[in-house]
Amino acid sequence: EVISQQGDLSVSQADFDAELSAIPERARARYQQDRERGELINRILLNKALFKKVKEEGLLDDPAVRNSARLAAEKAYVNALFKQLEATAVSDEAVQAHYEENKARFARPMARARHILVKDEQLATDLLSKIKAGDDFAALAQQHSEDRGSKQRGGELPWSTRDRWVKEFGDAAFGLEVNQVSELVKTKYGFHIIQLLEKRDRQPMEEVRPGIERLLSRNAVRDYREAVRGELGLPAPGAARAGKLPPNPHGAGKALKLPAPSKESAAQPAAAGSSGNQAKSGAAAGK
Repeated sequence: EVISQQGDLSVSQADFDAELSAIPERARARYQQDRERGELINRILLNKALFKKVKEEGLLDDPAVRNSARLAAEKAYVNALFKQLEATAVSDEAVQAHYEENKARFARPMARARHILVKDEQLATDLLSKIKAGDDFAALAQQHSEDRGSKQRGGELPWSTRDRWVKEFGDAAFGLEVNQVSELVKTKYGFHIIQLLEKRDRQPMEEVRPGIERLLSRNAVRDYREAVRGELGLPAPGAARAGKLPPNPHGAGKALKLPAPSKESAAQPAAAGSSGNQAKSGAAAGK
C-alpha cells in the first residue's frame, strides 16, 4: 500500500512501519499525529532520494562501501536477535518468578498516612475530639492543617519508610493499624493527628517491574553472548591483558550450536523501582 508519492519515489506502509520501529517505543505515539507522520514520510522520501544518488554514483560497487554495508547488516540482525531474547526474558511468568524468588531483596516496610499539623495544643485537642466524634478528617485537614505540602490533599502523605519521617511521627504512624487515628503526636513542628491509610512489607510488583525487566533482559543477552563465546572457544574480554589468553581457537572448524537464552539469573536489580526518592512531605518529613 503506497501512502505517499513524490515523482518516481514512493513510500509504502511497510516503509513507514519499518522506519517507525527504529524509533524508541516511548516516542512513537507522536507519529500518529498528522504533522509528525508527514515529517517521517518526508524523511523516508529523502533517504530514498539519497540512496538513488548513491546508485547513480556507482557506490554500490565500491568494495569498501559494500563491506561497510555488510557489517552494518550483520549488526542489525544480531541486534534483532538480542531484542528477541530480551522479549522472551521479560515475560510475565519470568518477571513474577524473579519477584517471588527475591522477596527479601524487595522487603521495604512502608506506610501511607494522612495528618493534621497545628502548633496550638488546644486546637489539636479539639480537632482530635471532632475526628473521634465522626467529623471528616480530610475536611478538617484542609481547613486547619499548617502543613502546606499536604493540606490541600486532605493531609495525605506519599508512601514512606519509617526513617523518612521525623522519629516521633514515624514511630506513631507505624504503630497504628490501618484506618486507626493516633492520639496527639508532638514533634518539633507542633502537634500531629495521624491516620494510617495503608501499610506494606515490600515494594509491589508494579514499582519494581521496570528494574526486573532491565535486569532479566540484560542478563539474557549477556548469557547468550557468553554461551556462544564458549562454543567458539574464544577468550573472555581482557584475558590477554590479564595474561590468561588460551591457545588461538580460530580455525578449529567446530559446528556452532546456538544455546537457548537463560531463563533466570541470581542477580538482583539495583534499587529496582525504588520509591525511596519520594520527597519528604512538609513538616512530617522534617524538612
